[in-house]
Amino acid sequence: MKISAPFAGPISFPLLVARDRGLLKGYELSNYCEDNKLGEVVLDSITNIWKVGNEYRVRSGVFINMYSIIGRKDSDVIYTVKKGTLADYNARLYAMYHRKEVVNTTPEDVVRKAEEGFMGIVGNEVKVGDPLEEELMQDGILVPSCLIAFKVEDPDLLKLYDEGIRIIQEDPISASSVISRESKYYDEEVMKRIISLYRHRRSDDTKDLMMAISIYSKVEGNVSKIKIANS
Repeated sequence: MKISAPFAGPISFPLLVARDRGLLKGYELSNYCEDNKLGEVVLDSITNIWKVGNEYRVRSGVFINMYSIIGRKDSDVIYTVKKGTLADYNARLYAMYHRKEVVNTTPEDVVRKAEEGFMGIVGNEVKVGDPLEEELMQDGILVPSCLIAFKVEDPDLLKLYDEGIRIIQEDPISASSVISRESKYYDEEVMKRIISLYRHRRSDDTKDLMMAISIYSKVEGNVSKIKIANS
């Protein structure tokens, strides 16, 4: 069975470390940033996974603390990275609740603008600040931002994903090395410093999945196309 996930995205981390431990026997884990032929299972952000089509059904969501708020929260403008990324949609979600304007730019410029007194939202690998997810919780938003969708049912994969989460928690140094090497995106020393921030937590609760779709549909209408298994 083929599994497609963006290796640069934290949603893939538990499976990368599980594969390194030899736990994904019988599975092909593919980086769909390089291989656009989707597998029977797809993992991605909620604002991107709707693109897989109606053949897939979401069975699980993953809470991940990926982003930091840097700079001044009382700024009327939020600087964040490229439009259409999960960071961008999260910035727009935050802006909607706090009546702010969102400006897209480079990660380096976001940091520079934050130092000038504006608010910025970036991935933890760029700069660590106040956890965005905790700020959203204060607005009543506590939903998974990443999803796992199946074309072919395979409950064993979710157990392996949970095992990957356990490995990250219990052996973060080794996991950091694996993630840095396999993703080809993160500096190993940076990953060692930030890996404990992600705190992956998986949920099969239909209420969590429906709430996530409802909330993110406010900033990306196509999210409403996502189908939940057995609902």
